[in-house]
Amino acid sequence: MKIGCHVSISGGIQNTFERADSLGCESLQIFTQNQRQWKSVEYDQSTLQNFHSERKQHHFDGVPIIAHASYLINLCAQEPEKLEKSRRAFIEELKRCDQLGIAGLVIHPGAHGGNGEEWGIAAIADSINYALDVYNPQVQILLETTAGQGTGIGSRFAHLKKIMELVILKPKMGICVDTCHIFAAGYDIRSEESWADTLQKMDDSFGLEQVAAFHLNDSKKEFNSHRDRHAPIAEGYIGAESFEILMQMERFKEIPGILEVPGGDAVFMENIKRLKNMRGKDKS
Repeated sequence: MKIGCHVSISGGIQNTFERADSLGCESLQIFTQNQRQWKSVEYDQSTLQNFHSERKQHHFDGVPIIAHASYLINLCAQEPEKLEKSRRAFIEELKRCDQLGIAGLVIHPGAHGGNGEEWGIAAIADSINYALDVYNPQVQILLETTAGQGTGIGSRFAHLKKIMELVILKPKMGICVDTCHIFAAGYDIRSEESWADTLQKMDDSFGLEQVAAFHLNDSKKEFNSHRDRHAPIAEGYIGAESFEILMQMERFKEIPGILEVPGGDAVFMENIKRLKNMRGKDKS
């Protein structure tokens, strides 16, 4: 697995790769703009050229980079205005990803707000189909597994399977598996046996070949809690053994494994090194 973390774009998106390099990243995830605002950023040619130049200089050319869509986006929002904003913001995310050469755009599927899972799943697929009809991107859309909080869609593998079945342009779709989220949602991954069982459930639903990225997070909350609370690797209820098993999985060796743990750059650096050691490379 290509190990990295979510990298801040503060001070300018062109600073991404110097920052990632200093943290020891082999892959990385970014927001393509401030994720707390609806207004869409348009990068000028100078900024884009600097971004691509810095990517090459820091040897991330050809390395899988993913982006995370804004948390404001809800592809099954009940309110027409919120849905329209979400769809427009999603399309703009796809366009920015293509400009930046991003491989995958991770997005939380959405929250149905009380209208029910079946309604929410259909609405999410409708929004994705709408977006892909407006703009056909190069970037792959990665539906993220979720923890099961509130009315969020995506905590069951069957949710993601159904969304992907309803999307017309199926090759544009993939999955990002968040270890904290699936654990919180009731999929055990604490041993070889439980990992094997969970992987089989993935394969039986959306198919393991659809997994294009991982978010590597331990959990501050216990198994099946339906609480999304990330912890550094081996400092939560999932534990070190789970990540050691995952790091040794040959099937995922070429995809990004992205840390989203609390604590800042020092914790990112420590956790990246820990995961590399678990993988059996870069031992010191």
